[in-house]
Amino acid sequence: MRNLKVFFLIFSLLAFASIYAHKDRGEYPKSVKFIFDDKEPLVLNYDDSRLGNICDEIISGKRKLTEVYVTYKTGEVVNVKFDGENCTSIDIMCKNKRVFVEKNILKKIKGIHFSTLTLSWSSDYDKAFSSSYFTISFDMGTERFYDEFPNVQLFFKKQVFSNAEVWKQISKNGRQGSKL
Repeated sequence: MRNLKVFFLIFSLLAFASIYAHKDRGEYPKSVKFIFDDKEPLVLNYDDSRLGNICDEIISGKRKLTEVYVTYKTGEVVNVKFDGENCTSIDIMCKNKRVFVEKNILKKIKGIHFSTLTLSWSSDYDKAFSSSYFTISFDMGTERFYDEFPNVQLFFKKQVFSNAEVWKQISKNGRQGSKL
């Protein structure tokens, strides 16, 4: 009986170690810098209670953005530019490296909820740019599906944009994904 307990203990430890080893690392921003059409910058920490209200004003059209810088403690910066109404570029940079989202994808992105923007990559690496892949994820739009906004995921492989998906809630317990 003792041998059986030892076996299950070792088996459990190995199983959980394997699961943890393949988990992605997710990072929330350290700060968000908004630049509005009046050129007035506003810098907020990610845990600032005003962030959600500012994002709601942007989504509703009460405030017009020209540019946003989202900074992570690992050094990456996501930069999003607007022409007043539409997203014109999304790039992520770290030191002297920069990668861009393709223009045909940008046309489909409407209403980024910057308060939900996250960066994730393989937990084997300290930074997204060191990893063989990373993902930018955020909620988008004004229409909720089962009380959830659609979630956009922008995928990068070997520091090149690879594809984009949007996930919508289709039932209380179900989501459906499609290419963006």
